[in-house]
Amino acid sequence: MILIGFMGCGKTTIAHELGKKLNKQVIDLDAVIPVIANKTIPEIFAKEGEAAFRKYEFQALSETLSKDVIIATGGGVVTFDKSYELLQAQKEMPVFFLNAPFENLYERIQADDNRPLGNQDIETVRNLYQSRLKKYQALSDKEISTAQPIENTAEAIISFSKQQQ
Repeated sequence: MILIGFMGCGKTTIAHELGKKLNKQVIDLDAVIPVIANKTIPEIFAKEGEAAFRKYEFQALSETLSKDVIIATGGGVVTFDKSYELLQAQKEMPVFFLNAPFENLYERIQADDNRPLGNQDIETVRNLYQSRLKKYQALSDKEISTAQPIENTAEAIISFSKQQQ
């Protein structure tokens, strides 16, 4: 299964919870990208820019989609056309859009220095969220709220997945 959504929605946390419950490997693209680039995410943004980061992200996604794992994507994966098309074309794994009220998301990301696009004023980040929202919705098989306990979110994903089999 593939988890998409804005920064702070809980993709990594939920992926690990699902991994425990389903006994599956979790691959967080934000952990794969620094290995491919041999730089931290903030270094990639500072030295090469967002466009280069998105190319690394596409490479990580491409290498991961063929595996039977739980994939936690980055919040901006939907903004790079090749990544968006790759997610749209794959039919093997369900795509879940994890979402919460914007204010919750903004509050969760403010203290995190590893989020170069999240450490901006609220209106800039809100505009970024709004610009991605329709893409998340279009790609997802199901939107799941993360404004609830982690276990409930994971159970909602598992329940939906079982219904689809």
